[in-house]
Amino acid sequence: MSGVDATVPRSAEIVIVGAGVVGLSIAFHLAERGATGVVVLERDTVAAGSTSKATGGIRHQFGDETAVRLSLESIPFFADFERRTGAPFLFRRHGYLFLVPEARLDALRHDVALQRRLGVPTELLAPEEVRARWPAIDVDGIAGAGFCALDGSGSPTDAAHGFLRAARDRGVQVLEGVAVTGIAVTDGRVVEVETDRGRIAAGTVVNAAGPWAPLVAGMVEVELPIVVQPRQVFVVSDVAGLPEGFPFTIDMGTGVYVHREAGSVLLGGGDRDRAPGYDATLDWSRFEGVAAAAVRRVPLLAEARSLSGWCGLRAMTPDEQPILGPVGPAGSWCAAGFSGHGFMHAPAVGRLMAEWLLDGAPRGIDPASLTLDRFGARAEQAPDADRIVF
Repeated sequence: MSGVDATVPRSAEIVIVGAGVVGLSIAFHLAERGATGVVVLERDTVAAGSTSKATGGIRHQFGDETAVRLSLESIPFFADFERRTGAPFLFRRHGYLFLVPEARLDALRHDVALQRRLGVPTELLAPEEVRARWPAIDVDGIAGAGFCALDGSGSPTDAAHGFLRAARDRGVQVLEGVAVTGIAVTDGRVVEVETDRGRIAAGTVVNAAGPWAPLVAGMVEVELPIVVQPRQVFVVSDVAGLPEGFPFTIDMGTGVYVHREAGSVLLGGGDRDRAPGYDATLDWSRFEGVAAAAVRRVPLLAEARSLSGWCGLRAMTPDEQPILGPVGPAGSWCAAGFSGHGFMHAPAVGRLMAEWLLDGAPRGIDPASLTLDRFGARAEQAPDADRIVF
């Protein structure tokens, strides 16, 4: 346990299900706005789920305007995290580099134009410019690249615990080892949260349970168009010649990425064909293919040694954007389906959800672009293959 509260209260104003970085950001922003009676329930320990398995990427580069706007708000928050929360957090600006083959070049141009229109200084680079800036990258087969120097990375676990500390300092009660077993609804309204350690009377419940959000939504007879997708990461040793500021590099031809951290390099991607479900077992049979694709793009990695790895779960929606806002009976809310972007968008989502809950509407972003209603009959459609999504 993380030293959080242990007593299940009899009542609460707002119950948040899930103490990952998203749920805790919502709790922090609610408390910052003066909300009282906020309780966060976590069946495991704080940040033990998808938050702890995230690679920590933080970027502006998306092909969806709402996603770019979420980043435009979240990234300054990460840069100012300690002042905002009182907790330390290191945001490393090393940039993100998307390498694209000819077939994706038009989509890249579209996305870079969108990002620039919204104020993001993304650069559209030719292969020879990539080679000149980062000689370690082999640009064979690459038609162009998108690069934003303001992108970077940080520790999702540190962010979650920072939000935890700040929320508790403002009166939020966070309970670990408390599993939600049901949500009672009377006359079309949420009235109570049932847990394995007692019942909590509450008129508002926020489902921030990550990959388990569909199960929680089912407690109020809501079906979320979320597919749970295992995504894995392999850790290899650092290699001489790879600069400290090497960008988080994604080869969109293979889906494989290279992310240099202090003392190691993370390799992942290329596993979207893995069967959906809750099996988070690391599949080492995929290492050879991921490593080969990474070495092809960054030949220095041929000298790296395999160290370890892990597998996490992503909650994927049809358009790879989150489901936020009210769902089902009155008092039932959702903040899930982040499709791998929950950590990087957590600050903005926390603010949006707090305003939505307390004021009736969020500022700055059209709620219709985020609600469950946007899917309608399209809920089972796959993402547009021409968009750059990662």
